[in-house]
Amino acid sequence: MSNNKVLFIVEGDSDEVQFLRNMFSKCFTQQNYDIYSYKTNIHILAQVLFNEYPDFESDEIDIKLVLRSLEDNEYKRSILSQQYRDVYLIFDFDPQHDTPHFDTVRRMLAFFNDSTDRGKLFINYPMMQSFKHFSTLPDDTFCTKKVNTAQLSRYKELVGNESNYTDVTKYSYLTFFSLAVHHLRKANYILSGKYELPEVDVYYTWNSLDLYDKQCALFNTQGEVYVINTCIFMLMDFAPISFLHQANTCREKFDI
Repeated sequence: MSNNKVLFIVEGDSDEVQFLRNMFSKCFTQQNYDIYSYKTNIHILAQVLFNEYPDFESDEIDIKLVLRSLEDNEYKRSILSQQYRDVYLIFDFDPQHDTPHFDTVRRMLAFFNDSTDRGKLFINYPMMQSFKHFSTLPDDTFCTKKVNTAQLSRYKELVGNESNYTDVTKYSYLTFFSLAVHHLRKANYILSGKYELPEVDVYYTWNSLDLYDKQCALFNTQGEVYVINTCIFMLMDFAPISFLHQANTCREKFDI
């Protein structure tokens, strides 16, 4: 029997875990998955790869084995020892980190680009809490929402004050769906200038490096970052054609 289990390698052990558990309970009720919390940020992981596996692309490293070699907890080591159909890595952009490794993170995005092969890396801008940075849904002002350097250190507090969707346990399927639509539109706006859902053929051409490069350029030149969550793209990533069909159907019945 084929393995249908999915592994999520996430930065934290709170917000990411709660988000994934509630999203799967509402949107993918039959999907089996494990969550491994790395408990440190992407720049620390990038430094590990840079120091210990300088040629990680050509060496075709297995991220599960890399993390297992760093893990002392036997239960968490057992998670990393299993086989999975898909592996997803979910981390924050964290441009305010003391020693950022932007170049190595870019290499990681290029390498971890296939969930069924090496794993697929999702970076959330500026961090995980961006998924709920809404005072209302729908919200067309989200198209241009950014945060500046001064706001980065208190972003969680900022979202807590501005969001009316802080309790993810109260989300319905439609809430998750609407959030995904908003973030996908936002990505399309950043990449093409069009605040609309991409067609399937356009979505398949998206390269996470393009979004990353635009965010890095914006941060370096203006000290700002577009607010956008990419791990919620999984709602479309799992079944793009079905997702867009549902989006068109829901648009007729609900205001998303």
